[in-house]
Amino acid sequence: MSSDPGVHESRHPTLKQYVGIAIFLFVVTIVEFVIILPMEFRGAGWTIAPLAILSAIKFAAVIFFYMHLKFDNRLLTWVFLGGLALGFAVVLALVGLFTAWTPSARSFADDHAKPCTLDHELGGCLEDRVTAPPPVEPVTDPPETGSEPTPAEAPAAPAGGLVATGQQIFLTGQGEGAATACFTCHTIDGVPGATGLLGPDLTHIGTEAATRQPGVSAEDYLRQSITDPEGFVAEGVERAVPGLMLPALTAGLTDGDVDALVAFLLEQK
Repeated sequence: MSSDPGVHESRHPTLKQYVGIAIFLFVVTIVEFVIILPMEFRGAGWTIAPLAILSAIKFAAVIFFYMHLKFDNRLLTWVFLGGLALGFAVVLALVGLFTAWTPSARSFADDHAKPCTLDHELGGCLEDRVTAPPPVEPVTDPPETGSEPTPAEAPAAPAGGLVATGQQIFLTGQGEGAATACFTCHTIDGVPGATGLLGPDLTHIGTEAATRQPGVSAEDYLRQSITDPEGFVAEGVERAVPGLMLPALTAGLTDGDVDALVAFLLEQK
């Protein structure tokens, strides 16, 4: 290579050429944006060819001038152009593949497909919401005239009412407050709609809860799992992963909602 500065400078673009190429690249980029900016143009088949051509022109301008390929050995030019041609061939092959061949759903998927209207606030499909029937008020004989029942004689609220409310909260997340519906993550066999596969199976949680945390009753364990799910995560339980259930998921429940949900879960034996 010659040590003559004049010869060295002649093998590189001048400042004027650098500025000119920069302006040219800017204009080409603006043209590309004009092609893809309108929403009706995005994804249109006719835009592929002009965008591909403009990309190739920009590629050539950059490698020939900013990477000095125009002033280097011609063999290097063919190496770069060969890579460009290979890239275009792969892209065109993929476009042709997905244009000519449209995969069809398996018959199993077609047979078991069902509509799903996503509930963004509570999660899950609206079609899967199962609203529990309202609790049945106990029928009592009217008191005799002139007598009022004392507090000790007043009938207690039936346990079934609290359990039914808990089931409603489990399936819809709606009680006195609101939370993410439990069924989106948990499964309970025999409860329609409770088919979540992300969190632990709660089919027998009424029995298993008493064995999860030493020295803690089943009721207290369930209450803590609802109000402070990150406080204790039982080991050896399938799909019980620390950090999977966040306190924010149940933060909207009132104390009454938690009582009802605990009562419902204790019945799952």
